[in-house]
Amino acid sequence: MEGFDPDKVDEILDLRARGLRSVLMLPLGYRAEQGDWLVDLKKVRRAREQFVTEID
Repeated sequence: MEGFDPDKVDEILDLRARGLRSVLMLPLGYRAEQGDWLVDLKKVRRAREQFVTEID
């Protein structure tokens, strides 16, 4: 996702105190029922643990 301020995100989530930094924003949600030109493309599914780190 373009246009996010990684320094501000790091500050809001207190990432530096955890030795982390933000590098991207990932929007999650459900596919639109109409107008989705990606619907016929092959999907890649990976295990959640491969790309998600939970911050408490």
